[in-house]
Amino acid sequence: MKLKTLFIMMALSFSATQVVAGEQTVRDTLKKIIPNSETAKVKESSIKGLYEVTQGLQVMYLTGDGKYALTGNMIDLNSGQNLTQLSQEKARKKLFDEIPVSSTIVYPAKGKVKRIIDIFSDIDCPYCRKMHMEIPTLNAAGIEVRYLAFPRSGVNTPSYVKAVSVWCADNPAKAMDEAMLTGKVSAKTCKNPIIEHMDLAQKFGVNGTPNIITDQGELFPGYLPAPKLIQALGL
Repeated sequence: MKLKTLFIMMALSFSATQVVAGEQTVRDTLKKIIPNSETAKVKESSIKGLYEVTQGLQVMYLTGDGKYALTGNMIDLNSGQNLTQLSQEKARKKLFDEIPVSSTIVYPAKGKVKRIIDIFSDIDCPYCRKMHMEIPTLNAAGIEVRYLAFPRSGVNTPSYVKAVSVWCADNPAKAMDEAMLTGKVSAKTCKNPIIEHMDLAQKFGVNGTPNIITDQGELFPGYLPAPKLIQALGL
């Protein structure tokens, strides 16, 4: 074996050993500062010696020696990309993909489906009602809209009861249309996903309505007029 080749292999081996050691140190540190850190994902960031830690949708950075922790956005100044945001969107997309479509109320796109969005909505939220009226425009642009319930007032409140009634209706989409238009819905009960949706809202970090999550993991908090949303989705 040529000496040059041997040096290269030794350097690569040393570098790989450093990465493993650094990652293990980071994990050992995480055990001390974060509960249930076993579920956290650790990888070397774009900055040598700095590790990205993702737990759920939370992203932070730790140095390989486990001495320093950083929070905030990491920006690639060459590309202009927000690397922290990209990691959050990746985690958000994974969570999005795990949502059972059968638990949502779906308003299909007209023609080819170009994008899919999930909307956390509250029947008693004025801006949710305003956004609901724009669903035909979104559908016409090729956007499939799926509703998730997020009665902000909590369990066993009037808003919660309305959400249960809509999801338990014979035709949930029709019941949602009526509820959004009038604020009223015929009372019904059944096995429903409302509690699960509220838990999902917490995982996504939703604290208001409407709140839009896209099929690419983007997050748009609050009401966004249909033309601006369509543009933001690249359509």
